[in-house]
Amino acid sequence: MNKSLFLLGGSAWINLVNTTYISEKQIIDILIEPSSTLQWLEENNLLRESDFLTLENEQLLNSLIIELRSLRNLIKMILDDLEQQGKLSLNVTEQLKRLTKQVKVSLTIDSESDKLKLVPEGITTRDHVLYMIIYSVIQTLDTIPTHRIRNCEHPECRLSFVDTSKSGKRRWCSMELCGNRQKAAEFYARKKKK
Repeated sequence: MNKSLFLLGGSAWINLVNTTYISEKQIIDILIEPSSTLQWLEENNLLRESDFLTLENEQLLNSLIIELRSLRNLIKMILDDLEQQGKLSLNVTEQLKRLTKQVKVSLTIDSESDKLKLVPEGITTRDHVLYMIIYSVIQTLDTIPTHRIRNCEHPECRLSFVDTSKSGKRRWCSMELCGNRQKAAEFYARKKKK
């Protein structure tokens, strides 16, 4: 998976669900491989400096990967709810609440800039990564209309994204990946009919 694909969803939680994708008619899961998982975490700015050292411990990294897969399943349920009902079901909301209760967060004050800023972060690497992803879910649902959280319209793509375009009419996970492919296919289909 190329770097830009790690960020196509527009938010960490959407990017997490996009860690499974189709390439050459095969389903690829980047959370299978520890090195690609670390790259995904890094590209999505989910790790602090200290987390890199922590995740050198193979057992801790594998444990986090299991947590990420479980959270990815919950996020798929969130996306299904939004697509089918336009809001979260009681079941999904309860699962999200249970997960949130398990995450331990501490508050610090960042005083490096001219202004003081309250900074929440997870106590452990696991807590921090899960907190950041849960926060991205809540932030997105609080600020973006649910109809702007979409699946790519290309029939061979399973990626999702947050449509932040001005017009609100984005159709593809990426114009370079799926938009151009679809337009070329439509062009050749029209040409073949003539």
